[in-house]
Amino acid sequence: MENTLRFYQEHDIMTEIKTMKHMVTDIPNDIRTIVTYVQNILLHQHWSEAYGVKLTEQRKMEPFIRSFEDKLIFLSKLGYTHISDQKLNENKMIGICRDFSVVAVALCREAGIPARARCGFANYFEKGKYIDHWVLEYWNENKKQWIMVDAQLDILQQNALKLPFDPLNISEEYFITGPKAWMMCRKGLINPSLFGIFKWWGYDYLKCNLILDANSLLKLPMQPWDIWEGYKSKPIEEWGEKDHEIMDNLSRLTLNVDNEFDALYEYVQGNDKIKVPDDLCKVINSLE
Repeated sequence: MENTLRFYQEHDIMTEIKTMKHMVTDIPNDIRTIVTYVQNILLHQHWSEAYGVKLTEQRKMEPFIRSFEDKLIFLSKLGYTHISDQKLNENKMIGICRDFSVVAVALCREAGIPARARCGFANYFEKGKYIDHWVLEYWNENKKQWIMVDAQLDILQQNALKLPFDPLNISEEYFITGPKAWMMCRKGLINPSLFGIFKWWGYDYLKCNLILDANSLLKLPMQPWDIWEGYKSKPIEEWGEKDHEIMDNLSRLTLNVDNEFDALYEYVQGNDKIKVPDDLCKVINSLE
C-alpha cells in the first residue's frame, strides 16, 4: 500500500505544474481549504445561470482545457495571481465536474496528500437516476482509508440539492464508481437505463465511465467527451460476448485497484482498445 500511496502522491500529466508554481504556493494539508480553493477558481458550466452568469459560446469552450497547468495559465489571464484569490463568479474559469475533481487532486498532491480522480455516477442530482459525475478521492492518513469528496458542491448547490450528506465525505450510497456501476448492472442488481446524462443512457455510458475511471486510476483523467479508437467509441450493439468479458475483467481489476494495481496497469496497457493513446492528438472530441 505504501507504494500505491506514493504513486498517487505524485503528479501526472494532467495535474503537474511546470511554469505556474507561484500560483499554488503554500497549499495547506487540509481538504476543506483545498476544496475552497477549487471553488475560488472554477464555475460549473451547467450551474452557471444559478450564479447569475450567462455563458457565451466562447466561454463554453473553457472546459476543453484539460491540464491543470493550462488552466492556471488561463486563470492568470483572468487576473488570478494565486488560487486563493477570490473573484466574482463571472470572473472564474468555466469547468465541469471532471475539472473540479482533477484540480482538487492536483492541489492535494501539492500538499503531499495522495489523491486520485474517480469517474462514476451520483444519485443526488436527479431523483431515481444515476448521473454521470466525477469526484475527488483522497487518502485520509488518520482513518487509513480513501475518502470521496465532491469538490463542486458549494453552499449554493448543497442548498439547491438538499443534500443529506457532507460533500467532504461521500459514501457509496450516493456515488457509485464506473466499475462498480458496470458490475451491478451486469449482475442484474440495477437497471442500466438509469445511468447516464442528458440524452446518453445505458450500457454505452456505463462502459465509457468504466474506461475513464480505469485510466484515471492510472493517472490519465480524460474528459467525458474524449474518445479514441476502441471500446470507448465502439457502440455496445456491435460488441460480442468476448468484449463484455473484457469489460467485466476490467471492472473487477479496477474495483480492486489497491490490491491489484500492477494487474490493472498491465491489463489496460496491454489493450489498445481500453488505454488512452500515448499520442493525445489521437483523442477526438466527440462533441464536435
